[in-house]
Amino acid sequence: MKKFIAFLFITSLSLTQMKVSDWQTYFEKTNYLSTPSYEETIRYFKKLESASPFIKLIKFGISPQERNLYVCIVSKDKAFTPEKAKKTGKPIILIQNGIHSGEIEGKDASMILLREILITKEKFHLIDDVILLIIPIFNVDGHERKSPFNRINQNGPTEMGWRTTAQNYNLNRDYMKADSPEMQSWLKLFSNWLPDFFVDSHTTDGADYQYTITYGIEKSKNLPPATSKMITEKFIPFIKKKTEEKGFLIAPYVSFR
Repeated sequence: MKKFIAFLFITSLSLTQMKVSDWQTYFEKTNYLSTPSYEETIRYFKKLESASPFIKLIKFGISPQERNLYVCIVSKDKAFTPEKAKKTGKPIILIQNGIHSGEIEGKDASMILLREILITKEKFHLIDDVILLIIPIFNVDGHERKSPFNRINQNGPTEMGWRTTAQNYNLNRDYMKADSPEMQSWLKLFSNWLPDFFVDSHTTDGADYQYTITYGIEKSKNLPPATSKMITEKFIPFIKKKTEEKGFLIAPYVSFR
């Protein structure tokens, strides 16, 4: 009987290990040096969608080079429309990756995060009280204009995407004028969902920071006093404390101008 139980335990352990290895990202497989292509990235997100009932991948636009723009919705309530999401009363967090496609770590981090939420379930509790919207890659055409020489001073990945779109628009300067079809689609998405919190991931383009991560967040001029007070006295200290407890240095973003 003991041998049988031991056999079951070993079999279960090996199946668990095999399951996790099946979900290893391209970023991890390359020893954290490379990032997957657009096709490989979307394939991974579609695989997540097939494996879990709590995620839905939705097309919200198309690029000039005819690549689909996707957002994935992650909800424990399966609230995959703005109307259903609002009815849950849960805050909606939008995480955007690759507006500058040479700055793509957020995409790889999002893939790992969703695996740990939906597959291994070690972080499943993170969607107890929120709904996540994740854009894997915003500047999809720039993402595929990749080269090891696009950002020679930046520490990875081995091949990096291009800053602007196929029409040479910098999407991070296009929110107000909305000249690009990508931004026009994004604005419709944002207006429909009206997220409570928006995370836009970037990389420093070769700046030699001594910190693992830097952050930028509005604290005063454009906010109501109560919101400003909450961010300054509660939110930033909380994020800083939790990040440093994990062994990572964090500091405010400094612009070199």
